[in-house]
Amino acid sequence: MKSLQLSYIFASIWAAFILFATIASTSSLQELPLKDLFQFDKPIHATLFGVQAWLLIRARLQQAYQSYLTIIVVSCLASTSYGMLTEYLQKWLTTSRTFDLYDFVADTIGCLIVAIWFLSKRKAFAQ
Repeated sequence: MKSLQLSYIFASIWAAFILFATIASTSSLQELPLKDLFQFDKPIHATLFGVQAWLLIRARLQQAYQSYLTIIVVSCLASTSYGMLTEYLQKWLTTSRTFDLYDFVADTIGCLIVAIWFLSKRKAFAQ
């Protein structure tokens, strides 16, 4: 049970990090020493939301009441929905960021990569 709670804590912390990274003004991100990393926008989106899906899947796998496929689908849908939400929040809450459909596509691709990976490892995780 404690491991399950810890898994959801990690997923929540990652979601908060994504929210910061997607809502923060681009000028404040440029002050970070890793500002060059943020020039590679789409792979970063795919990675952020792929990791979010991975964390959710790992947390939900500790609950035996759902099927393996259901866990993957629900976790990836939650992560891509969160990606869409962050895009709209950028549009509504910031002046330096805008809604970008291609960012959402990259978010979705990251989640799909993780889903495919988990499906390919089904036997290892199904035990």
